[in-house]
Amino acid sequence: MIDWSLLKHAYGTAEDIPVLFDRLGTGPSDEVWSDLWSRLCHQGSVYSASFAALAPLADLGDKAGKDGDNALILAGAIVAGADEGTRARHMDEIEALRLLAHGRVREPADPDVYVYLLQAAMAFDGVPVWSECLEGLADEEYEVSCPECDMGVLIAIGEAGCFSAVGDYEPGDSSAIPLRPALPQDLEGPARQLYEAAREAGVGRVAAGLTHLFGNATCAECGTEFSLSEQVADQY
Repeated sequence: MIDWSLLKHAYGTAEDIPVLFDRLGTGPSDEVWSDLWSRLCHQGSVYSASFAALAPLADLGDKAGKDGDNALILAGAIVAGADEGTRARHMDEIEALRLLAHGRVREPADPDVYVYLLQAAMAFDGVPVWSECLEGLADEEYEVSCPECDMGVLIAIGEAGCFSAVGDYEPGDSSAIPLRPALPQDLEGPARQLYEAAREAGVGRVAAGLTHLFGNATCAECGTEFSLSEQVADQY
């Protein structure tokens, strides 16, 4: 039994956390999830109550539908902020969440939700960078620096296209340079794992986005071609 009164979240004592969990499933849950996020993972910060919440989140993560996805995504964000010692103390909950997340990412989902489910799976696996930096695929853009001239480069990966641009870019600007996606057969490690999951789940937009994320971009300022994923990781 968890004594929540001994734990802290972003706003102080965690005594209200069980009440929030109890409210899930009794009606519209968006407000409840917003309250849980603000308390347990406030702007990426985590607290003693955050890790105590992994067990109830794992129970919820086994449910189909929106609440199950929300539970896995919030738990992933919490685990992404855990140090090695904390991961060791909560290894059972993290393993349960890992199995749930890897099962879930083999199933279809809304592309934006799916990106965060993939990110959660990476967090439970303990994969650096991609446990927190896949969000650009949902936002449809990244901002990186050119490794040669240090110019800020906007990377678009989404409905507007897949390209790089610099300066005061405006839609339709002819200075935009198409990204060079990686070939699926050339992907390795986490990149291949992520791509294969998205492909198997039939989330084509995310699968295609991943080939661009792990491909190359060109700086329109100096013409240098560079690995996009390496620049994202370098700025992580």
